[in-house]
Amino acid sequence: MLHRQLRNALEEIFGAVFVEQALGQTERAQAVIYQRQEDFKKTVLGFQRLNYRDEHQRYVTDLEDDLAIALICALLDGDTNALISELGLSYI
Repeated sequence: MLHRQLRNALEEIFGAVFVEQALGQTERAQAVIYQRQEDFKKTVLGFQRLNYRDEHQRYVTDLEDDLAIALICALLDGDTNALISELGLSYI
């Protein structure tokens, strides 16, 4: 149930079509996470510090697509989440 709530929230923030497309690009997301760990960390921490949906929506308007896809997959895709664990990225 928590996964569904998180997905619903991300769909409201990013748009349902973008979330669906992002989840179809898990390999791209994993490459971004692996190759751009510092950028990904800044993205995650920036997103996490916000409290309200409108703040999140403003934040993602300037977010690079690669990082947005990586963020979505990190939160919703099991394989991407496994990579995060392997890399020891404990901030997510």
